[in-house]
Amino acid sequence: MNRIQISGNVGREPELKYSQNAMAILKFSVADTSGRDDKKKTIWHSITAFGDLAEHAAVSLAKGTRVVVEGKLTEDTYTNKEGVEVTRMQVLADDISLSIRFGGIERIEAPATEPQLPDEEPF
Repeated sequence: MNRIQISGNVGREPELKYSQNAMAILKFSVADTSGRDDKKKTIWHSITAFGDLAEHAAVSLAKGTRVVVEGKLTEDTYTNKEGVEVTRMQVLADDISLSIRFGGIERIEAPATEPQLPDEEPF
């Protein structure tokens, strides 16, 4: 089973695009930092989400947002501008969650609704 879970901060503004058949595709990076002081190390992960998940994440995430990403680790091969074939690892996201490990997310209260009164008095 090929599963990976990454937690870290969104490294750049997520980029939402649509394929020719109108499939939403969201790409962003996540910085996974561990250690302290001079032993601190950051690993960057390329994340891709599709469909509804991509659209929901696009309106929920911004640079710096703390996230937990679950998905499948894949190898992506492409030819760069210089004509050199490049291989990199990426995560195809199945789920993206906001993390509150290092701080809460501002809670938004639902608007209060006025009680509905019946149009007529009951008999």
